[in-house]
Amino acid sequence: MVASYKTMADYMPDNGLQVVMFTHQDTGVWVDMVAIMWGAGLQVTAAWYIATETTSELKKGGYVQGTVLLVLRKRKEQASAYLDELVQEVKTEVERQMDTLLGLNQTIVSKRKKHAESNTLIENLFEDADLQMAGYAAALRVLTGYTHIDGRDMAAEALRPRTKGAKGVVSEIIDFAVQIANEHLVPEGIQPAIWEELTGSERFYLKMIELEALGLKKLDNYQNFAKAFRVNNDNSMMASSKANDARLKTGYEFKKTEFDGEFGQSGLRAVLFALYELQKDLDSDEVMSHLRDLVVDYHSRREALKALIHYIASKREKTAPREAEAARILLGRIQNERLGG
Repeated sequence: MVASYKTMADYMPDNGLQVVMFTHQDTGVWVDMVAIMWGAGLQVTAAWYIATETTSELKKGGYVQGTVLLVLRKRKEQASAYLDELVQEVKTEVERQMDTLLGLNQTIVSKRKKHAESNTLIENLFEDADLQMAGYAAALRVLTGYTHIDGRDMAAEALRPRTKGAKGVVSEIIDFAVQIANEHLVPEGIQPAIWEELTGSERFYLKMIELEALGLKKLDNYQNFAKAFRVNNDNSMMASSKANDARLKTGYEFKKTEFDGEFGQSGLRAVLFALYELQKDLDSDEVMSHLRDLVVDYHSRREALKALIHYIASKREKTAPREAEAARILLGRIQNERLGG
């Protein structure tokens, strides 16, 4: 592939360009793309993500609905960067790309609401899988702009045989790009300010609730987001880890377990315990007393807790209706409680 692209580059005028249509969700394949561009003396100067498929009853799940169009030009200058500078540049570019695509999604959602009365359903243009891929493309655009990273000639590095299982700097940067993209995916119904305050395990749990509400059950989704949110013990949150039938534990399934570690000591875990107690028909005054004891600085966090409970009530309506009902009861108790008592 390097030889083919280099030959095309050699016969291409200095102001010429190549357009590559590329669709893949595997990090390793994107690392190969970077190596090909470096080895051929090309750089990605623009990356356009376009929707190429529509949703239907026959196509549901975490599949890619679009394709990346990569614009390749000859690399005319020798540019170098240090890794710490490059990481920050990748972060900025990925966030810019995400904001663009999420803005398009919001436009579609507003049109859907506008046409709700006509029963015209307009889905998001881009799903999580698409946004992850856009993160790859953004990283590619930054990386191929440099010929040297930390003093290493990347064209020469690209031509070296790769050791199976080894993870180089490029692979780590691409992983970082997707991690930034995933962290940027604030679930609908949660304010960004609240999302920023949550731990990685809380973000993982809430994000997967959203995907479960959409009917997505692939274990890969859970593993990818656990990695993105740096969750080390996601198995403790899983009710099922089957390949195509994975799902989280509900509050009722957690029962009185898993109060250790980051997730166990979080406000979300305290909420799930309260939902368990309500489903066990425990007196609501006692449930509220336990919730206040479990949540550090409870009164200052009431608004955030209410947002999480409202979110659970809406997302669990179909997947765990008893939990959704318990969430509505808990939300009412918090809204009507006297401050300080």
